[in-house]
Amino acid sequence: MKQSKSRLSWQAVTLILWRQDTEAMKVWKRAGVGSSAPEVFCEAQTPEGLVQGVVIGGDRLNDAWDRDGELIVFTRKSTIVRLNGPELPTLTLSACPKAFEDVMMYNDTRSTARQHIDQMVLKSGLTFNMLGHEKASAIWMDHARRLGCTDPEAPEMPVPHQLVWLGSGLNRALALVIAGRWDGPHEGFNLYHPLTLFTDSSNVVAVEDPVASEVYPVEQVPA
Repeated sequence: MKQSKSRLSWQAVTLILWRQDTEAMKVWKRAGVGSSAPEVFCEAQTPEGLVQGVVIGGDRLNDAWDRDGELIVFTRKSTIVRLNGPELPTLTLSACPKAFEDVMMYNDTRSTARQHIDQMVLKSGLTFNMLGHEKASAIWMDHARRLGCTDPEAPEMPVPHQLVWLGSGLNRALALVIAGRWDGPHEGFNLYHPLTLFTDSSNVVAVEDPVASEVYPVEQVPA
């Protein structure tokens, strides 16, 4: 069920506004951090008043934002401001994992039936891309051979369909499980043992510890 925007935290509201702001998105992309969305929120007292927002650029130190350098902040009022850490009476930088979950809930307006259809479409697209990916398809064929199928064109050739999430928040990736400990046709791959995934960005990812890497099943979709 979609959450009311008025009930969201200021951090979640700021992320929603950031995703709607073309210039702020460009600033984040130029920052080259590597994450799909900014994750560090800022609260700072300035001569003009309190600034609350999300850090989208600025100086970095040891793979983190430099509190003693310049920070570019997209505020909850949809403005972009530049802050100089040493000049600020107070500065708080913090993470807010719940904000990402709230954003996903807020954006999810689909009915249960529509979600089911969308997941099937996603799964089909991932399967198609996986079978066209040389490394991923070779890994899947190894699994098929262990199940006794050696002919890729055979009607009984298994098709990957176990859909999982990898990670959390806005950086979460959708993926197919293509290798791991096989517990049978009904249970599928065991999500508590090492896995190999094919992600929606067409990457093959080896996951040694699925629990620590936050791998968990998407709502089950029939094969």
